[in-house]
Amino acid sequence: MQHYRYACKNPLQPHYELFNIQEGKCYHLILSSLAIFIAGFLLLVSCGKKSVAFTPDERKTVDSIVRSVRTPDSLALLQKQLEDKGDRLGSVVALREWGKALRNESRFEEALRTHSEGLRQAEAIGDTIEWVQALNNIGTDYRRMGVLDAAQEYHYRAWTLSEECADTSFTAKKNRVVSLNGLGNIYMTLGNYERADSTLRMALKGEQQLNSTLGQAINYANLGSIFEHRGQIDSAWVYYRKSMALNTDAGSDLGISLCHTYFGSLYEKAGQYDKATGEYETAYRMMQASKDEWHALNSLIALAGIHNAIGNRAKTLDYLSRAKQVAEGIKSPEHLGEIYTLYYRHYKQLGDSRSALSSYEQAVAMRDSLLDMEKVNRIQNASLSIERNRQEREKNDMMLRLERERTMRYVGFIVLGVVLLALGSLLAAVLYTNRLRRRNHLALKRVSELRENFFTNITHEFRTPLTVILGLSHDLQAAESEEVKDKARTIERQGNGLLTLINQLLDISKIKSAVGNADWRNGNITAQLTMIVETYRDYARNRNIDLQFFAKDTVEMDFVPDYVNKVINNLLSNALKFTPEYGKVNVTMWREGERLLIDVEDTGQGMDEETLPTSSSLSIKARVIPRTSARAWGLPS
Repeated sequence: MQHYRYACKNPLQPHYELFNIQEGKCYHLILSSLAIFIAGFLLLVSCGKKSVAFTPDERKTVDSIVRSVRTPDSLALLQKQLEDKGDRLGSVVALREWGKALRNESRFEEALRTHSEGLRQAEAIGDTIEWVQALNNIGTDYRRMGVLDAAQEYHYRAWTLSEECADTSFTAKKNRVVSLNGLGNIYMTLGNYERADSTLRMALKGEQQLNSTLGQAINYANLGSIFEHRGQIDSAWVYYRKSMALNTDAGSDLGISLCHTYFGSLYEKAGQYDKATGEYETAYRMMQASKDEWHALNSLIALAGIHNAIGNRAKTLDYLSRAKQVAEGIKSPEHLGEIYTLYYRHYKQLGDSRSALSSYEQAVAMRDSLLDMEKVNRIQNASLSIERNRQEREKNDMMLRLERERTMRYVGFIVLGVVLLALGSLLAAVLYTNRLRRRNHLALKRVSELRENFFTNITHEFRTPLTVILGLSHDLQAAESEEVKDKARTIERQGNGLLTLINQLLDISKIKSAVGNADWRNGNITAQLTMIVETYRDYARNRNIDLQFFAKDTVEMDFVPDYVNKVINNLLSNALKFTPEYGKVNVTMWREGERLLIDVEDTGQGMDEETLPTSSSLSIKARVIPRTSARAWGLPS
């Protein structure tokens, strides 16, 4: 039985310093090829050197400690304490926030020194996340100071380092977007609005993926400024309003103030000076409480410009004077250039040519200090170098992928060849084994045929003379002598016994060769066995042998009566033959599932250990047998 048991920002347009670029590398052309080599080497080392792994929980704990301190002096003290304590991550984070606090107070040179120290310490411990943040902060410091070529280099290094490393944490993704935003602002300052637009849109997409409300607000404002410079006022309004809504949701006073300045600029371009003045004044009021003088200058300069446009000379000079004092204090050539340009317009309207010329020259000098022709060319050349390097890297990546795919194909072919070879060897082994089995089977079949032919022939050879003997013994029984009759009857009885054995051999031969049709019947095999046992009772009684039959079940089944008779007769005759006088022979029958079991047990001497393994052969001869028997031929039990 079988068992189925995973843009150059217009002086009137202040710009945020957050995230952007994707165009290429930012190497300072002044440093020439040596600087490019060093920068590339540092970028490769950044992800290859042994770095210290800090868990997100460790970073969160350090950030919460450092950000609870707000003033530059307190942050300086905390940084010193953390450094003395050996808390390297805490020291780097404190330097980062300390530099930001200094920058928010327009202390750009101090911020630059602090962030540079943070970069050095981040490189020392191999912390890529803090390393990239330090690069971005230094780039922002340089942008505030008007050193755009250096700013471009640091933002690009930050972006490349973010691309090289496989960190997918929120902070790592944010660092990449910050670098893109910084590069986008530089392109706006240079007036390269096409590249600025593509870079800032990449930054915006990154902020949307991070679900950063403030980051999206900054990028919408920058994109709105690009539309404004292109003269697409309606689009500028759409983006500025999106920025205002997001800044309001984020609760950013700085962002809201800058959006009021942007609104004022659009109103001014439309000639709606009252609305423009109101927006500028709102922006200035919001910035007065802040120490961020760099962003506050935007609203001051905007107020000076609108009052100059409407002819309010006194307020124009007042705002210009205050703006000039602040710009000189924070050393911002970008804002000073805008201020001197407004002085030039003011004096020109008054007819004061000498003062107008002096202001114009100073404005040109400030603009040249920010973006003279040599610096512009250097930045543009660096941008081209960045683009070439980006394309070269993409090409190298593509070649590497192709080489990897080619290698994988070769490996696949080799593996396939090995598998096919193994399968071929296995198939050959199976075929060879089957061939041997077939040869052995044919040999066994021939031996079996020879044996069957032998039994068939020998039985026929035995039957021929035996038939003659039986015939003559039958004739002798007609003689008058009783002695002759008695001997003839004995000869006939023994001859019939021998004939029965010969017929059994012939039946076995037929069964082995599958010759003849078995006479299958369906009936009560229990009754059949009972009748067979009853035929031996007289014989057993004459020999004083107790013959018993025990049927545990009444079984109806398909069987061949002739085969059953021969098997049971053989077993009983052997059992009675080898059982001594006053012995017992028990026949037991029972059913187990789909099988019928028959047990014939006697009290004879049995078989020795050597004879037992051959008990199922056609001829069995025990070494020790009773005096009343000689040899037994029979079927296997």
